[in-house]
Amino acid sequence: MLQRVWRRLLLVQRKFYFSTSSTNGTRIEDNVTSASSFTYKPVRKLIVGLGNTGDKFTNTRHNIGFIVAQYFLKMYASQVTGRQLQLQHEANNHGNVARFQVTYQQQQQNVADKKYVYPVDDLVNRSSKRAKERTLKEGVPHDQVNVALLLPTTYMNCSGTAVRAFMQSHQWRLKKNPLALNRQDELLVITDDVALPFGECRFKAKGGPGGQNGIRDIIKCVGTERFARLRIGVGAPHWFVGGNTGAPSGTALNKFVLGRFNGDEQAVMPDLLRYTNELLRLYLHRGVALATTYGNSMDLQRYLKQYDASHTTRQ
Repeated sequence: MLQRVWRRLLLVQRKFYFSTSSTNGTRIEDNVTSASSFTYKPVRKLIVGLGNTGDKFTNTRHNIGFIVAQYFLKMYASQVTGRQLQLQHEANNHGNVARFQVTYQQQQQNVADKKYVYPVDDLVNRSSKRAKERTLKEGVPHDQVNVALLLPTTYMNCSGTAVRAFMQSHQWRLKKNPLALNRQDELLVITDDVALPFGECRFKAKGGPGGQNGIRDIIKCVGTERFARLRIGVGAPHWFVGGNTGAPSGTALNKFVLGRFNGDEQAVMPDLLRYTNELLRLYLHRGVALATTYGNSMDLQRYLKQYDASHTTRQ
């Protein structure tokens, strides 16, 4: 009895095999191979730099998000794309926007500044020989990324209006877990942070506004706290600190963040911008989890010392 059942199963399987091979011209094994080699579309990532528009806010501490985003567009994105990318104002999105696609380890001469050629290897590959060998063997999670760079023109406290308009017009679908390495859309907001010393950068995968009004408005308009942030320290000095919180408040805080960088800070700014470029590059291709691991365990001085990356050594 069991032998009869087994023979019938073999006969049915053989008929199914030949029927599929005769109609499609390929075997079942070939179909399985082609399905497993399916290529996903590049992930979409929206990078938002926060700041205030107008000449009186140019080069102020509160506009560090604008400064970092514009430098990234000019010095990194233009290099890897081979095009001199420009921000274009889009009234329907309430901001200045640039769109481009970046590919991992694509090195071309920088059209914006020919004296500065970006290194092929990122911070992970340059950290150890083993890490580089692993990358060469396994690749990176996001080898190609469709990037949209948005600088809201709604002023800092209304930044959420621009972010919501862009996400709605482009049908942006944020992933539920920002740390996941899937192909859903992502959002990264670059903002200043008075609680961090000047030049210190920290990634944050999700969470509350932390006293930043621009982040607070984005959370309100988007309806979720599940988006990443890159916080750039603008370090309040001790003579601005008030109360027991260790951070300036009220009029003193507004005066400080809306003030321009002093001479010492301006001297360090080129190194800081190169450092933020490295961090953003890490985020684009390896995700916020690995960017947090490397970025939050390093500061500007350690980066300059470990990678000999100071602009003064290049002159």
